[in-house]
Amino acid sequence: MIEDTLLDNAREAPSIVPMAQAVNWQMFRRRSEAVKRLRHIRLSAGQSLIGGHGRDSIAPYWWVGVKVDDLADWGHVDAVNKRGRHGDGY
Repeated sequence: MIEDTLLDNAREAPSIVPMAQAVNWQMFRRRSEAVKRLRHIRLSAGQSLIGGHGRDSIAPYWWVGVKVDDLADWGHVDAVNKRGRHGDGY
């Protein structure tokens, strides 16, 4: 079972405060939605889960994503996928 305690961290999403090697993340308005997403992420070697919570001018949010050990293994940095603030919306 995936541990959801990383959502307890007060940490802005990479689209707000850049985070090295964060390649994929999604933001949610409800913690329960973030937990649900966490349970569907499948990691490969050299990848780890990242996440946390923050607050914007609208309301609190939670986010989850993937961080890679080596961006060169991931591919082109423009292939970074984000959903949420400065991305596809909530």
